[in-house]
Amino acid sequence: MKPNLQNSLNTFKALSEVTRLKIIWLLINMDSKICVSEIIEVLNEPQYNVSRHLRILKKADIIDESKEGKWVYYFIKSTDSEFMSHIKNAVSTISEKDMTIEIERCKQRLLERDS
Repeated sequence: MKPNLQNSLNTFKALSEVTRLKIIWLLINMDSKICVSEIIEVLNEPQYNVSRHLRILKKADIIDESKEGKWVYYFIKSTDSEFMSHIKNAVSTISEKDMTIEIERCKQRLLERDS
């Protein structure tokens, strides 16, 4: 199913900000759901900024959330949309070199979660 023009516009607007783009990149490339506190630590952003960015991404229908105990985890929304498949492919091709610090922080944080 093809999105209408407004949905496409909302997606591109949501991805036009660097913090939101980094959040999506991490969710796609780290292959893990991530909670707000982990995103705060990985991106070194204040909680209110991260929460605002997650709301925008959720409103654009790019991410979803699941509550597990006291934690809310965010993940890329699964869809059979060809449009979103192209978006995910485009975002995932952003160079890891541009995300080196964030990747290391995220790997460390995910290891701490598992222990």
